[in-house]
Order: sequence, then structure tokens, then C-alpha cells
Amino acid sequence: MPRTGLSESLRRQLVQGLASRGFIRSARVRDAFLSVPRELFVGEFADREGLPAVYRDEAILTKRDAQGTALSSSSQPAIMALMLEKLGLEKGMRVLEVGAGTGYNAALLSLLVGPRGRVVSVDIDRDLARDARRSLRTGGYRVRVLPGDGREGVSEFAPYDRIVVTASSDTVPRAWFEQLQPGGLLEVPLRLSPTGAQAIPLLRKTRDGLRSVAMLCGGFMPLRPQGEDAAAVLKQPMLVASDATSDGGAPVQQLSGEALRTLSPRARRRLLSIALTEGRRRPLGLRASSSALTLFLSVRVPTRQLVTTAPRYGIGVIARAGTSLAAIEPPFARPRSTVSSVRVFGSEDAEELLLGHVRDWERRGRPSEDDLELTVTFDAGGESHVRTRWPRPFI
Repeated sequence: MPRTGLSESLRRQLVQGLASRGFIRSARVRDAFLSVPRELFVGEFADREGLPAVYRDEAILTKRDAQGTALSSSSQPAIMALMLEKLGLEKGMRVLEVGAGTGYNAALLSLLVGPRGRVVSVDIDRDLARDARRSLRTGGYRVRVLPGDGREGVSEFAPYDRIVVTASSDTVPRAWFEQLQPGGLLEVPLRLSPTGAQAIPLLRKTRDGLRSVAMLCGGFMPLRPQGEDAAAVLKQPMLVASDATSDGGAPVQQLSGEALRTLSPRARRRLLSIALTEGRRRPLGLRASSSALTLFLSVRVPTRQLVTTAPRYGIGVIARAGTSLAAIEPPFARPRSTVSSVRVFGSEDAEELLLGHVRDWERRGRPSEDDLELTVTFDAGGESHVRTRWPRPFI
């Protein structure tokens, strides 16, 4: 099959899979994904790995720094589709994208706003901005791509009906608020805990700030300020055991979170040792929404207890002295996936701590992501303050 025909066939398969799993819900987003060839924006990867790899529902790493730290990627199509669906884009809208990356998402945005709309995309990395601009021009997509610090927005073309950020941040720059139309929407991955746990709220501009109207779970690389080293942005306490018997030294187990700083060196070794076992499954006593419970734990578990695990993603707690770990490992194959068990390592102390937080979630009526209220206000100096609130427990 010619390359063009294979690309179209693989695109149809990807879109059918995303639609059947609930990530694509509208005809307009479906048609945009069907129209844009992803290989145009990840050419080196396509040449090296082949077109079938391009159309797997996976993120594609596109750039590392000299130390091997990941700098940029083409995001997983599933989370891209969910974010585009939530944005509610209409023909003629003006959109600012912070984080041009490869330009793939900007191409989708340009089709959704149509020829009467405008898409402006900005990236901190001049090389990435140049390559994205070239790929978009080759594909005939009407997007203005600029190099610059995305935290400053692009005032020249403001105001915007929508601002979408494709890198995570722990603050909301004042410039985004000021460059958004009254009543406009900002979609940004926010880091809500010291573990780096993220949520992607859709925030509506009000007179005094921003207020969430919808929420997604997902994760993105950090938004880097001008000149800042990527490794410094990503740095957090971590315990890692790797298998270096083959190329790459793939992590076998990785624990991350500020809670690790509370342990002595001996306790950290003990914790990593028990985490390398298979652990044991224990029932939660209920079937919970994966995304809702994960987000709740990310926000509610105290920093001194909270950790995340990889490569099998989990979120959980550690007990004092590193004697136990309990983690929920949610599947995210579908937007409405569920979890019903917890994996326990070592003693039962961490299990009891984690189940206590699960019972708290249940007492509050099992709140979903959209039940998390998130507000952003700004002080006199322009600094943002992000506040989260869950429904109160039932009495």
C-alpha cells in the first residue's frame, strides 16, 4: 500500500479506537483527526519506527537535552482528543496555544476554528517553534508560530476566546487572564501536589479571576521558563531501581514524592526493597472511578505520605520508617475506567492509611473530577493563587 494510503488507513483505525473508547465524541473532532497526518509532525520518528508506530495511541518523545531529560513530545492522541472536546471550539474563534511542540495539536486547532478563525502558538524552544512552523506550512495549516516565553502569552493578537496550554504549571500567569476574552476559557494542566500529580481544569474567566467548569485527569511535561534547565524543573525526590542488563537501563520500580525526604537513608532502602516485590492485592470494598479517585487522592493525601509509582503508574501512601507502601494502580484505557483493588507492599500500615482516604472519598458522595472546584485569584502583585475544594463529607 502506498505511504499515503497506509497513513489514511492507520488514521481511520486510530480514530475508530478513540471514538469507541469514548475519547472522541463529536464529528468535528473526529474529522480533524482524520484529516491531519501525524507523521508530518514527527518525521524523524516515522522514518525510524514506521507509520504503524506513529499511529499508536501513545506520546512520542521528540527532544531530549544533553543530560537525557525529556524536553518535548507529541502528546498522546487520547488526551489531545479529550482536551479538544472540552474546549468547545467553534468556527471563527481566536485561540492561543502555549507550547507549540511539533505543531500537530495546532493543526487540529486550525481545522476546528476554520479559515475565519485564528490560531497563535508559542514555544520557549526556538528550534521547536521553527520546525513546527515549517511542518504546518508544508501541510497548509493556517497557524502563526512564534518563539517566546509562553507564560507571557502573545499580547499582539489578544484577546483570545480560548487559551490551551500543553505543558504543566503550578501557577497561572496573569498574562493569560488578561489576554482572555471575558467569559473565555483557559485549559491548562496544573500541578496540584508536590508529587507532580496533575489535573487539567477548564477555567472560565470571571471579573475577579478564573473558576473551573470542567476537569480532566492527565499529565504533561513542565512549562519551562526562558533559559531554565529542564532537569531542574523536573527534579523531585525519587527512589529508582533499574534493570541495566539491556540498553536503556529501564526502571523496574520508581517512587517519587516529597514524602521520601521524611525517611532516613535506611528507611528509604527498606521502602525500595519492599516495593520491588510483587506485593499483594487487597479489595477496596467498592468500585471507584479511576480518574475521580486518583485526583481526589492527589489533592487530599498529606504531602508527608503521598507518593507516585512508575513504570506501572500508581498513586498511594507510605508509612513511617518505610515499612509499607500501598498504591492504587488505575487503568486509563477509557475515560470511565474503574478500579476496585489496592496493591500493598510490606506491613498493613500504609494500607490502612490509604483506605482511610478512600472512605473519606466515599463519605463525600464519591465526587467526580467535575465536583472538584478550582478557583484562581490574583494578588496586587499579579501572583496567582490556586485553591481547590471538594464537597464536604455527608454527616
